[in-house]
Amino acid sequence: MTEHKTQTATKAELYNSMFRFQEGIYQNALLGMTEEQALCRPSDKSNHINWLMGHILHCRFMLTNMLGVKAENPFGNRYWSAIDEQEYPALEKVTGLLPAITATLTKKLASLSDEELDARPASDKPSVSDIVSFFVYHEAYHLGQIGYARKIIGLDPLQSS
Repeated sequence: MTEHKTQTATKAELYNSMFRFQEGIYQNALLGMTEEQALCRPSDKSNHINWLMGHILHCRFMLTNMLGVKAENPFGNRYWSAIDEQEYPALEKVTGLLPAITATLTKKLASLSDEELDARPASDKPSVSDIVSFFVYHEAYHLGQIGYARKIIGLDPLQSS
């Protein structure tokens, strides 16, 4: 009887799969959306879709930098703090940056071993894997907000494929 070894995915491969899957959802969020709709706030205490999409982009830049790859977000901190009444860049300019930062982020993740991802800067600090996991979750949370906002402004529900 021959023994078959099953190759298991590394943590980095799993994270990269999640980021690519979520990038597809992110791109689908644009379907049928106008600039005006992207700036429509469901309530005066909520963020519009343009801000949510920019925030996801901002966080991918942030994580990439945290992993040691210098990546400058051209929007600075525009999408970090809660929404304000200032002008926002065209949605296409914001979303057009996602493929490049995703490629940079996933390339860096692919270079990390499970041991490197499990590393902690100090015993009382989260591991690199904990931080990446948080960013994956955080992004999914905001994609859910985008899906809900799409329905509120009269667009079709957000699709995953």
